[in-house]
Amino acid sequence: MRIAELPFVERPAIKLLALDVDRDAPDQNYAGYGWARLDRVRLVDSRGGHEVVPDALLIAVHSADDGEPLADDVELEFELPAGEPVTVLVSKFLAVWLPKLPRASAIVLVMCNPHRAKLASHAAVPIHHALGDVESWRDLDDPSTAIRLVAETWCTLGEVNTELERRPDKIIDDEAKQSLAGIYVMKKLDLKPEDGGLQLPVVLPSELGPLDEMLQELAVQDLVVINAKKARWDLTKKGIARIGELIEEAEQLYDDLEAIEDDQVANYIARHRLDPIRTRFLWGWYEGELDDLVLFQERRGLRPVETMWAFYLMGDDFWSELAKDVAPD
Repeated sequence: MRIAELPFVERPAIKLLALDVDRDAPDQNYAGYGWARLDRVRLVDSRGGHEVVPDALLIAVHSADDGEPLADDVELEFELPAGEPVTVLVSKFLAVWLPKLPRASAIVLVMCNPHRAKLASHAAVPIHHALGDVESWRDLDDPSTAIRLVAETWCTLGEVNTELERRPDKIIDDEAKQSLAGIYVMKKLDLKPEDGGLQLPVVLPSELGPLDEMLQELAVQDLVVINAKKARWDLTKKGIARIGELIEEAEQLYDDLEAIEDDQVANYIARHRLDPIRTRFLWGWYEGELDDLVLFQERRGLRPVETMWAFYLMGDDFWSELAKDVAPD
């Protein structure tokens, strides 16, 4: 059975974590799996420390009892309704299933980790996982959280920092990235919804959080403004005019590049002293190649696919991918 075909479905959190049965009974050998969304869940460690994780996606999986000890991975076992159990590494499982699951502000991996493997991140949001065993309990001390998960130690992977950082090894500096990302979002605001446009609320949801600082900068430049009646961001007249100027620039650039062979693009850019990343971005921006950043990743065979497009746009991977197309031979 392929990983994507596993019967990994949503279940009520109480049933998913077997909190509705007597788990101490002799005939209880729970190895259930599935996912659930919780408004909040409490993580507690052996030192008494605790953290309340809001808007959490719980991914419950069972580590194989006789799994091979691995330093950076865990062997999972899925007991199927009929047939032999299926085993798969948690890294491969997450790579396949995370794009299929609902978005949340954080992921909590409810998985015993007997060999204390140090996992790698597979998402643009924090992933919480345990070292050692995990126990789940009804959180009677705090009804607002309802569930607590107890482990010796909790690790947090891939904590997202939406502040722009300056690092010398990046393909593009943060100022340029923010400027080009602003062009991307302005086009989205300009288009009608049926043409791929979108409306951005003033209070952005967590999956669009990386856009906040960029929108504030666009507002300072008088390119966007808050529509107080509709509680959303709108283009200003100056912003609409700026979009028109960029379309004219990109149209001329597109016509010039279409007339030459692909392997000569980098030479053309160097000869005309153009900014390679900006040139490649405007080319794709104009012809619609970048309108859907998830589809962009899929067409290029990238794995895993980052389904939260705002994180992809404001991260480094997208710009590194564009750079490959304009790198000199």
